[in-house]
Amino acid sequence: MALHPHDALFALQGALTEEGSSAALRLLDAPAPWVAVLVIAPILALIAWAGYARRDIARPAGIALASLRFGALALLCVALARPVLVERREEVFPAEVAILVDDSASMRREDAYAAADPARLGLRRLGFEGDAAPSRSDVAARVLERELLPRLAERGYQVRLARFDEATNALSVDERLEGRGQGTHIGDALLSTVQSARGRNLTELVILSDGRNNGGAAPLEAARVAASAGLPVHTLVVGDTRPERNAILELVESPDSALEGDELSFGVRVTGRGSAAGEPVEVLLEELEASNFSDESDVRVLDQRELTLDAAGRKVLLVAPPGPADPTTGERRFRLRLPPLQDETLQDDNSVEVAVRVSPEKVRVLYVEGYPRWEYRKLALDFLKRAESDIDFQGWLASATPGFPQEHSPGLFSLERLPITRDELLDGYDVVILGDVNPRRLFPDPAVGDQFLGALREFVEAGGGLLLQAGEFDNPRAFLGTPLEDVLPVSIDSTGDITTPWDGRRSFRPLLEQPQDPHEIVRMLPDPEQNRALWEDAGGLEGVYWFSPVTRAKPGSQVLLRHPTDENRFGRRPLLVAGYYPSGRTLFVGIDSTWRWQFRYGPRYFERFWKSALRWLALGRLRSGDRRYRIETARASYDLSERIVVEARVLDEDYRPSEATDLEVRWAGPDGRPEGLTLPVVDGREGEYRGGLQVERPGNYRIWIEVDGRRLSSADFEVLLPSRESAEPAPDPQTLAAISAATRGVSASLADLDLLLSPFPGGEERREPISSRLVDVWDRWATLLVVLGLLAAEWLIRKRLELV
Repeated sequence: MALHPHDALFALQGALTEEGSSAALRLLDAPAPWVAVLVIAPILALIAWAGYARRDIARPAGIALASLRFGALALLCVALARPVLVERREEVFPAEVAILVDDSASMRREDAYAAADPARLGLRRLGFEGDAAPSRSDVAARVLERELLPRLAERGYQVRLARFDEATNALSVDERLEGRGQGTHIGDALLSTVQSARGRNLTELVILSDGRNNGGAAPLEAARVAASAGLPVHTLVVGDTRPERNAILELVESPDSALEGDELSFGVRVTGRGSAAGEPVEVLLEELEASNFSDESDVRVLDQRELTLDAAGRKVLLVAPPGPADPTTGERRFRLRLPPLQDETLQDDNSVEVAVRVSPEKVRVLYVEGYPRWEYRKLALDFLKRAESDIDFQGWLASATPGFPQEHSPGLFSLERLPITRDELLDGYDVVILGDVNPRRLFPDPAVGDQFLGALREFVEAGGGLLLQAGEFDNPRAFLGTPLEDVLPVSIDSTGDITTPWDGRRSFRPLLEQPQDPHEIVRMLPDPEQNRALWEDAGGLEGVYWFSPVTRAKPGSQVLLRHPTDENRFGRRPLLVAGYYPSGRTLFVGIDSTWRWQFRYGPRYFERFWKSALRWLALGRLRSGDRRYRIETARASYDLSERIVVEARVLDEDYRPSEATDLEVRWAGPDGRPEGLTLPVVDGREGEYRGGLQVERPGNYRIWIEVDGRRLSSADFEVLLPSRESAEPAPDPQTLAAISAATRGVSASLADLDLLLSPFPGGEERREPISSRLVDVWDRWATLLVVLGLLAAEWLIRKRLELV
């Protein structure tokens, strides 16, 4: 529970004090000590000795008699000084030590301590054996458990624990550090502790942190406030304090699902920090055993790239060749990895694992074309019919005579009519291609054409893919004013763009919108520069003679190719545009001559383009093995401190919302171990489920719906350290040392834990009086009896010596 900053550390104030009592003897009317010692005592001694100095007695007897008389006289003088017994009741304030533990996200980092580093001895002292690389939070917890708390308890200190990140909160002894904070505010934690300790017997303050402050009050200013309050601050830097030398690998592009036989491309950014910049490294793409997460014996290197690290970072693309999925999980699991540099200080960011669901299903395609143009002949009659291992295809040629057998893949049947309802489209297809066709001429009754377009819209809304390839007669202008106009990823001006002139005698080469990071549909080659040259340079793909001019891409859509010269007020005209609506995917192809790419390269790039396009369009549905199930997260990435929101939709066999009141799903993190989660139904919305989960570590995660051991739908998301916490991951011992120096405290590291324990001698409790009482001692019978006893003893000795 979070407390107010002033109360967080000392919330249980009543439990920190106890009452005590003491008694002391005082002389109320006593002269100054020097008078008693230098004047009164010599006079009394002289009087006592003078009485026997001239007597003829043995020296020991004389000394004894003089001593008895001196004692009697001294006791009388003490009585005259009015001795009293002072009885006091006191409030005892035990000595308190405040311990502030860093609980920000950077404390989850796992440092790679060198074998010869003295800090490694400190880790072994804390119970971390061998080459263990514990997180900084685990190290801080062990320091508390095994060193600080037992030693402080032995020496009588009361300990008050608090965790801090952007705020300061109380921490109980049995509470686990979470390491989720989005910032490290050391100065704020110091100030709140000093303020809350007013009136307390706080003798020392200890900070356990990596020292990487990134917000709040300046630590040194807060340290000066602690110094003015007389509060020493001792610090322990947690983490590898060697100069930073770190190679970082970040996943920036990865497919979440694929078809059997697909190549899989992974994009990573590789960065060198500190002395790692300038070092040569090798980036490896490895395939792991998908169902056995602890088995490292069957790791296969699929691709590798060599590069030189730099601080700005470099993007690298690695490609996994087609391969089988694990029969149990239906996935292929990969690891992208940088082998550790020599003396690298952090290695927990050198690798990332990712799983890709491989769908065994074929992409089911319906291709509707107006007439047998060359694009239709090469695509439908050649590629789609031959791609029977990946694609199930059925065609509909509107210009065909009645009774003409429509084209189809081997094993399927020839269509006798077009499907015109949402359910027919969802049951039969993943992607619909509309060629140069007028939808109102597809049926004798134009109203049926409108019904077909309405069903297509619902098909896309439910996750289907729609591709529109422009033609010289109808597409895309025939869809203006129809239910499909909103679905199109491009805007069309029915007046201005129709008359745009072009020279059909000269070819042009499209320009990639993002040549250094091309979309998967237009990424023909792994190397970005070679891929750009293939599209844009002479000697690459055959040029284009005709295109369909559209006004612009709609907001939210992504332009993949543009015209090199033709432009309007919105810029160069888009030729290839991808979009979403809302669950489905759409693609506008503004050219009709991709078949000509085969002149120079054969079917290689023609088939790769169309296969990539169809695969991308189908992913909205192929993400699930059963198209009635869908699960997704609200975002693709989350900070570690955030709650992941999960939403699912389940339809029954009639594609109607499920009536179940909750949904059991499974999820797995970077270690691949599955766990369960229950999603309750959304109030008032049958078939829709929503819930959330909080994860413990950064990395790539997957969540899925599983029925009878089959994964039917899945979604991937990434959990990241907060940006402020990951920007500077190396410890900062200098800041902690400066805090200790400013407050006359001790600054220690894991290599010298005993130094941290040295400032606690014990016995520093503070006592404050509550009440007192004076009891006279001089007028008691005991005082008189002592005096009489001394005088009687003297008289008896004198009597024995016959002096009286």
